[in-house]
Amino acid sequence: MFRRDIWQEIFLTIRKNKLRTILSGFTVSLGILIFVGLVGMTNGLQNTFEYFFSQDATNVLYIFPGRTSIPYKGYKSLRRIEFENGDLADIKNDFPMFLEYISPRIFRSALVKYKEESNNYTTIGVDWGQQFAEKTIMMKGRYINQEDVKNRTKHAVIGRLVEQDLFGTKNSMGKFIDVGGSVYKVVGVFQDDGGDNEERQLYIPYTTRQLVEKNTDKIDQIVIGFKEELGYTGAMAFERNLTKYLKDKKFISPDDENGFFVRNVADQLKQNQDFAGVLAIIAALVAFGTIIAGIIGISNIMVYLVKERT
Repeated sequence: MFRRDIWQEIFLTIRKNKLRTILSGFTVSLGILIFVGLVGMTNGLQNTFEYFFSQDATNVLYIFPGRTSIPYKGYKSLRRIEFENGDLADIKNDFPMFLEYISPRIFRSALVKYKEESNNYTTIGVDWGQQFAEKTIMMKGRYINQEDVKNRTKHAVIGRLVEQDLFGTKNSMGKFIDVGGSVYKVVGVFQDDGGDNEERQLYIPYTTRQLVEKNTDKIDQIVIGFKEELGYTGAMAFERNLTKYLKDKKFISPDDENGFFVRNVADQLKQNQDFAGVLAIIAALVAFGTIIAGIIGISNIMVYLVKERT
């Protein structure tokens, strides 16, 4: 293999057939580049999906109200659907075998003040289960708990950047802040991998938010955490049963897709995984085809060389 005359013959052949050598090397390099690029893109896409869905829990249903588009049982179309505290209680009572937790969400924007510092932030009225849905990480103190919800306490859990904006380097725990004209005690500080917007929010008990708003019982959204052991099939069955239940309860036509909307994170994850799997198969086929084409090209050159020398 390391005989000098063999290597001399190789380099002599290369010098005599420069164009053929360049084209052969280009073909092999291009095939390798395409193969590495496709594999890298596929792995990158799969990693991106995994990172995106790892920021929040995947065993969660988000339910958003909408407007009906079909008249039903004497009710006109374009009727606005609203969720109430009673809906939470009914779901708890009728689907206990599926539930791990359930939390409403009430979004409001408010001017938050502490001494001379102030800024506008999003406040979210929640129950204790919201912490698990968002995978909220507590840096200091605690999250909203059941006692806060039951007693309608004026406690607030603030984001890391809220503390940084209002308190600077000082500790915010136990301090009182003005949230839209009402005074709340800071009982916790959280961080969130979702980004800066997530960390510029405040969580308060949803019952306190309703009390401030003239003791209403309306809620904006419903977040339901179902048991992980249900798996994908169980999650889809739970979504179908819950959708039918709420449509019957709110007098929405079974064919109406606009009365409310359900975001099933487990279903979205499955769809993205299937999409990434299809892309991986396509990339593998293209890469395999590229390699085969390269082999055929090199084989043709070798056959031509053998015939030429013969």
